[in-house]
Amino acid sequence: MGKRGQKRALDSGEEVPLRSDELRPPDELPEREAAAVRVALERWRELRLRAELLRPMLEHEDRLMQDILDRGLGSEDRKTLRKLASVGARDAEAEAAQVAESVGQERQRLQEILMQNHRELLELSTTTTPDDKKELIAQMDGVLDELKKAQDAVHVELLATKDREDMSAVRAYGRSLNDLKALTRRLDCERRSLTKNSVLATLLVTVCRRILPVRRIDPNELTNIPASYEGYLRILDFYFFSDANLYCFGEHFSGPNWFTRLKRNVAILSVIDADGNCVYNNFAVSGEYKTPGAPLAPEVGPLQSIEAADENGRVFDRRHDAEFKLLTGLCGAIPPERRPSWEAAATLWSKKPLCRSCAGAVSQVEGLFPRMSVAIVVGGPKTEEDGEPEVPNGKRLKINGCPVAPSCSRP
Repeated sequence: MGKRGQKRALDSGEEVPLRSDELRPPDELPEREAAAVRVALERWRELRLRAELLRPMLEHEDRLMQDILDRGLGSEDRKTLRKLASVGARDAEAEAAQVAESVGQERQRLQEILMQNHRELLELSTTTTPDDKKELIAQMDGVLDELKKAQDAVHVELLATKDREDMSAVRAYGRSLNDLKALTRRLDCERRSLTKNSVLATLLVTVCRRILPVRRIDPNELTNIPASYEGYLRILDFYFFSDANLYCFGEHFSGPNWFTRLKRNVAILSVIDADGNCVYNNFAVSGEYKTPGAPLAPEVGPLQSIEAADENGRVFDRRHDAEFKLLTGLCGAIPPERRPSWEAAATLWSKKPLCRSCAGAVSQVEGLFPRMSVAIVVGGPKTEEDGEPEVPNGKRLKINGCPVAPSCSRP
């Protein structure tokens, strides 16, 4: 980059990346700290090579962010967007109207971009960073921590020389400390280049929720849901940007659904009879307030729920759990007189591990349907090396995330 290009970058608040020959300790750094900094910078050179392998993915992220900004959001001041995106921004109605006017006729195209790329945007705007990028960022943070330790050590020496009134040493340590801070700042800028799009995506997604209308859907169109993590993603795809006031997943209670911090459980149940026919296929969301999928289980029904603790230690009756709703729905689909001799294979997928109540409900279903096999799958797309999670009552689970039985999904 020429001097003029560097000036533009610095004027815009961006740090110019250091050349390889600039990755060296400051000249006047004490030898002990200089040795530690040299080791840290050698690690950084290696991390740079790994970061370069991510370049195509980062460039794709840049293009996606720019595509969204080009739909009328790029002309808005970031301060305005941040105010509009702030939680509970009741005083931002004027900003919302201003941004909506800027988007104007691009509104439909903006929503199409969100629809086409929402899984990628979901990954960018949440903590679900890809493992390769997450590990690289963690190792970069480790190097930056080492440089900050060196800064602290130099600062201690600087204070000591001030006490001794050794002005020559004070100036030398002062220059070393400033140079080391500048070096750390430049490297931190390189590290932020891996995460800048995540920050921007979070901002833009929140703004879009404020200015775009909800998407109208017909829940009857969601059919043949495989009892697997892929089926779970299909559910999120289908309900993306739908009205949270009508289809509540527990994250938002109004406006468009956007699944960044989905805390409630989602479960899918698929049941195939001996002739290969799909006799039951549905999903459910834990909770009782306008949750989509399977309806609430009745207070008096074929299955009995109990009180059980959630992951935060709160104890309550689990009748409104997603798994309990589905198992109750299956009981309602098969007349009692057919259950003892009815042969079938059921797969119950759950985003979260089953609680004691839902594990007990599975046991009750096995008692009501003695000739039906029940396979339980928990969590995301994992491998056998991840092991099998424990479930109350000692019930054995199939391998996480792996399909274990036929589903109602048809090619």
